[in-house]
Amino acid sequence: MSDDKPEFGYGQGLRPLWSARDRDAERIREALRGAGLVEFSDSRAGFVVEGGGDGRAFLVVFAGPGSVAGQRVASYAGALAAAGMRAEPDADDDQAPRVWLPS
Repeated sequence: MSDDKPEFGYGQGLRPLWSARDRDAERIREALRGAGLVEFSDSRAGFVVEGGGDGRAFLVVFAGPGSVAGQRVASYAGALAAAGMRAEPDADDDQAPRVWLPS
């Protein structure tokens, strides 16, 4: 319905935050942007927040040239830790830290 408004408001760029998962993913994006890190778009390489919800970890991945991925992922983990979030390497993909928000 066109009268429906997202329960958790809007994120950057008027991204609708329909669920607690959307809200939490936006908190991760805000922490990364606040640290000066760039979010992926059609015109630039940067981070992408995936997964999460229902107590599962989020994944933060770098979308761009593989040669700089390791440096970027380390920057993501540091920025998230500074924001009070837990970031650990994913056992299946060391280029995508798993992220949990504080309880």
